[in-house]
Amino acid sequence: MHVGISGFFGGSAKRDMGFAREYGQCAEELGFASLYCPEHVVFFPTYESKYPYTADGNPGFGPTIGLYDPLVVSTVVGAATTTLRLVTSVMILPERPALLTAKEVMCVDHACGGRFELGVGVGWSSEEYAALGVPFEHRGSRCDEYIEAMRLAWTQDRASYHGRFVEFDDVVLLPHPVRGNITILIGGESAPAMRRAVKLADGWYGWWPAGSLEEHVEHLDAEFDRQGRKRDDSFSMRIGVPLGVDQYELAAERAGIARSLGFDEFVVGAGVPTRGFDQYLKRWAEALQLSKA
Repeated sequence: MHVGISGFFGGSAKRDMGFAREYGQCAEELGFASLYCPEHVVFFPTYESKYPYTADGNPGFGPTIGLYDPLVVSTVVGAATTTLRLVTSVMILPERPALLTAKEVMCVDHACGGRFELGVGVGWSSEEYAALGVPFEHRGSRCDEYIEAMRLAWTQDRASYHGRFVEFDDVVLLPHPVRGNITILIGGESAPAMRRAVKLADGWYGWWPAGSLEEHVEHLDAEFDRQGRKRDDSFSMRIGVPLGVDQYELAAERAGIARSLGFDEFVVGAGVPTRGFDQYLKRWAEALQLSKA
């Protein structure tokens, strides 16, 4: 089982692009397989929308939160590393135009030498959709079409797609991705997210703040059954775990559970401080028994 780590860049002068570069280099040197970068285009002081990962629905972001665009972070970190995979965690795909996103992702993939992976979801904030001028309704169907249309644009010399939200004929989007296509992961624990992962994607990326991880796997396998498929090695299962800055034993315990259930990647979701970040990363690497730690 591979081990990845999340990173939060932007929002303060200390978390600049130079910090992102150093963070990625350190993670690679310690044996982490991947760096996961979250996305929101904009934030708000308060939300009426309910955040899905807290009991009261409050995201608790704070008034000064900020994030760099994960595609730009991936390009910067990719240029400073050689083996580290770069993953969006997750991009809110329906908020962006499909073909423009396909173009940007292809460029990042080339900048990273084929090490970029696109994690996508549909999001939860109606406020963010409204600010971007995109309808919140039918975002799931929009996401499905975007994935299908982007796949065609990446793999065909002349691509055409006719859907409800995306329509184009004979578009040329070259060069093709480095490895011929882009790995797409679907983030989210809902039934529609799992349906989307099984039907359209190369894997599923869940978030495990509490409860039973076994239930997630059971729901995913039930979706494979509904679609008449069998989960095999071509489908990647990944799980991220939110952790305090020093919850090393909990990380090791949860990684063991994920490994026993057949997960391909365990992602440390820890808010690592900027000061002495390399020592924090080293402790995570040691706790998870990475070979280079």
